[in-house]
Amino acid sequence: MHKRFILIASLAAIVAIAIPVSAAIAGETVTGPDGNTQSMEAAISPKALYKKTSSPGSLFVDVKTGSTTSTTGAPSPAVHDVIDFDQNLSLVTKGLPTCNASQLQSASTEVAERVCASAMIGSGKATTLLPLGVLYTEPTKVTAFNGVPQGGKPVVLLHAYGTTPVQTTLVLVGVVSDYGKEGYGPRLDVTIPPIAGGSGAITDFKVKIQKNWTYKGKKMSFINAKCPASKKLKYRGAFTYKDGTTITATHTQACTPKAEPKKK
Repeated sequence: MHKRFILIASLAAIVAIAIPVSAAIAGETVTGPDGNTQSMEAAISPKALYKKTSSPGSLFVDVKTGSTTSTTGAPSPAVHDVIDFDQNLSLVTKGLPTCNASQLQSASTEVAERVCASAMIGSGKATTLLPLGVLYTEPTKVTAFNGVPQGGKPVVLLHAYGTTPVQTTLVLVGVVSDYGKEGYGPRLDVTIPPIAGGSGAITDFKVKIQKNWTYKGKKMSFINAKCPASKKLKYRGAFTYKDGTTITATHTQACTPKAEPKKK
């Protein structure tokens, strides 16, 4: 039995910034009036970064959704996620091969990683709850790819594949824009259509992004970051659910400024 869900991002910033029911600090779990719980953690590595000069690194993101009131344990499914990253973080895609979302549809992890090998930028894992008579937990492997830009904006493709209890392929297409407000820079915008008829829900999604390549003799990195004078990097996610509620979760990461690189 095969099920395919395609999650396509949009740039609907107005919808994304619905009034939050509450906010978290330092990655704590937030509970909404409907009983949904939400947390988000993000971290740049290494923690020691230049104060003025961006240097290459990796980015880890873990998003968890749950419920304190659901009789089945399944939360109200998220329909729109918007994640803002600190203004001291930047993305570079110049010279990096791209992958088209259509190449990943219905593909297993093995096939996806083969057809878009040169565009791979990271990996992780996810968990989805599927109501198939009873509530099943579907573990999936996540592979991240550099997608074809939309409107000149970078795209991150997140391919998730599982085989138990059913063969399932999910392709999340995230468009990255420059928010540039409130101390935030890059914004990842994802709109989520119904999963399993609107009853399925992603409860945990974690991915590590890290990619280095050479373009015209210059070393490039997909993720680049600086450590500001505050010695803190901040992240924020606005998660809107099927029942119309929104939770805003935040996370703060400590970083360590280091001496600037010597000029050559």
